[in-house]
Amino acid sequence: MDLRLAKGYDPAMSRMLFLAAAWVLCATGNARAERTIHVFGVFCDAYPAEAGAINEGVTADRLIVNQIFTEFVSPVAWGVQVRKVYVSGEEATKAGIESEWAAFSQGIGADDTVYVHFSGHGVIRDRAAGEQFLQACDLQEISREAWAKQIEALPCRLKILVTDCCSTYIETEVAEGNADVIPWKTVYYLLMKHEGFVNITAASPGQPAYGLSNGGFLTVNLASDIQRFRTWKEVFDATRERVFEESSEQIRAAGGADALPQQPFAYSLGTPQSEITEEDAAVAHALEYVFEDSATRYLSADEIVDYGLELLYLGRNEIFARHGYEFKSEFLRNYFESQSWYQAIPGFKNPSLSAVEKANVSTILAVEKENGGPYLGSTPVLPGQGGGNAPPDIFPWSSERALSRTVVQTLTLPELSIARNEIFARHGYPFAAKALREHFGKKPWYVRDASATSPDFNAVEKHNLWLIEKIERIQGGPHRW
Repeated sequence: MDLRLAKGYDPAMSRMLFLAAAWVLCATGNARAERTIHVFGVFCDAYPAEAGAINEGVTADRLIVNQIFTEFVSPVAWGVQVRKVYVSGEEATKAGIESEWAAFSQGIGADDTVYVHFSGHGVIRDRAAGEQFLQACDLQEISREAWAKQIEALPCRLKILVTDCCSTYIETEVAEGNADVIPWKTVYYLLMKHEGFVNITAASPGQPAYGLSNGGFLTVNLASDIQRFRTWKEVFDATRERVFEESSEQIRAAGGADALPQQPFAYSLGTPQSEITEEDAAVAHALEYVFEDSATRYLSADEIVDYGLELLYLGRNEIFARHGYEFKSEFLRNYFESQSWYQAIPGFKNPSLSAVEKANVSTILAVEKENGGPYLGSTPVLPGQGGGNAPPDIFPWSSERALSRTVVQTLTLPELSIARNEIFARHGYPFAAKALREHFGKKPWYVRDASATSPDFNAVEKHNLWLIEKIERIQGGPHRW
């Protein structure tokens, strides 16, 4: 069972840090820290050879789902704890899944949210009846209907079940929408301001679902729409329409005339809470911050250790933003200009920070560095810029951690090209373009390997290359050096 995706992560230490963070939240008087978001992910990415075509895509699904709960959930501002349990690899047998679920489903509070995501094969024994079975890595089957009943019966406010059960592997492109995503507030309303049971599966009863090397059709599109809409009905309607349209055209073209379209199906979509209370107004204010009290309270490393690099980067920079700091980065400008409290002072670069703010900047930066960050170190340096000095990487950690569309979508085509080629350069790729040879030749870590024309990318690298290439296509690229 993999509780985090960080390199060299120790599960025992995770439990200690989780308890420490929970204690800190209580000890510091965060009155809203009474609710927990429980995430249970099953990612069957170790099927035997005869069923293993979708293994790579399932691993990609895990990266996509994990990112939602590391980069777009702010436990301090939301007043919640986040508990994540992932079952994958050889442990994702029927017995392993059921054992972990039995332990996971205990101790869930009445005000909590439970999110369950299954990615793997699905089997329909009787197409007329349409009952779906989830296939574990040992090829044993779990009744989706029976599991859904268990989840719906949990004694908590909101239950969410998403099953991406790919019965067919095919290779094509997934558009997943061209509009920019702004996820920090939409995800809050989906996880915290709904009640009941959200029950979504990849295809209508009796229909096929498709998996790709970059993720299941449902997971890729659903994760995108989760970052765009505030109600589950809006999310699902957008996902269903796009998956059906794309599978009607692209899947049929790639899979032949007999390929059937995929149409996601929702058994139920929960109920959004419509009343706006004084508490909601306070929450709306808190949603405008990663750490709303970082100007007045000392943050501890323990309480932010499980934050994603993107949130940590934003949380550190919002300390400067409160003073009117004018950001050069388009990513930071876009983010802070969307907050009602931010008022940039033209040309202002030297705010006078308090002792508390300076300490919090140091604490956040230390956690960023411990986790491989920071998210963005400086303005990207392109070929021909920076003189003879080694240019800093745009994403120095992009071989170990998944990139987020929120920042990739703000890069220019030349910057996207460099970010993509950084991943190739780490494998010694022999660049043909003179500009790229010179750019990466300045980096002390780059060792050209004439034979490295087809690098063996890891799962994170494949995900990040796919994301960058998608944004390049949307922008009309790629850039030619």
